[in-house]
Amino acid sequence: MKNFILIIFLTLSSVLFGQNLKGNYSGYWASTNWSYIFDGNGNFEYVTAGHFGFTNTKGKYEIKGDTVYLNAKKTGKGTLDVKRKMLIDKDSCIIDFRMRYDYCKSRNSEFLNSNKRNFKFPQTKTDNPKIISDLKTVLDSAFTNPKVVAYFHFSELPERQLIFKPYFELNKSNFPDFKIGNETIEFKQTELPKFHIEFIEINQSKDYIELEFEIKDEGVSFSMVFDLTNGEWKLDYERHHEK
Repeated sequence: MKNFILIIFLTLSSVLFGQNLKGNYSGYWASTNWSYIFDGNGNFEYVTAGHFGFTNTKGKYEIKGDTVYLNAKKTGKGTLDVKRKMLIDKDSCIIDFRMRYDYCKSRNSEFLNSNKRNFKFPQTKTDNPKIISDLKTVLDSAFTNPKVVAYFHFSELPERQLIFKPYFELNKSNFPDFKIGNETIEFKQTELPKFHIEFIEINQSKDYIELEFEIKDEGVSFSMVFDLTNGEWKLDYERHHEK
């Protein structure tokens, strides 16, 4: 009886957590076809074709719970270093933890458009206060950065306020009395003034946070990447573009 229960448990675990991950999981974005091909025995092949480049890389994978860990080292021309983890969505798709694009099981070798999945904070709720605290720290760093502050013009236009348009769980409920420098952030969904901050994308992981936002009425958008280094969030990359 015990052996029978164990067999049932292992079978359910395999179904629920993708232990039999096998087949071609593909997607299309950035004018590129992306494929992850699993053999069911711990070996995978990663193939790209398009604007990103034409590559073919082979490596090993390991599944832990609902996550598949990929590991491949560059072996020659047309191959890449691949070290990442993907969330397994049942037996139909895998989702890149960092980029949030999904790659779904192909039918007749067709490539399906990848979707950006909302499966982690701030796209979804969290009960972990550190995750919220990390985002607060990064937002404070971003919006006190001299390159960003240069577009506020608070001294010339004192009527301006630092107003955020809510972005999923980045809202007044989760960030009450939130201050950046000496400015208290106001969240407004409607009746927004011409000058406000609108977030295009926030992608947060344990040691990586990417921000994309637009400063309305100034016609400028920013992309900023922060990495957690020695326990501190540091700006790793910044780019801005005026329309």
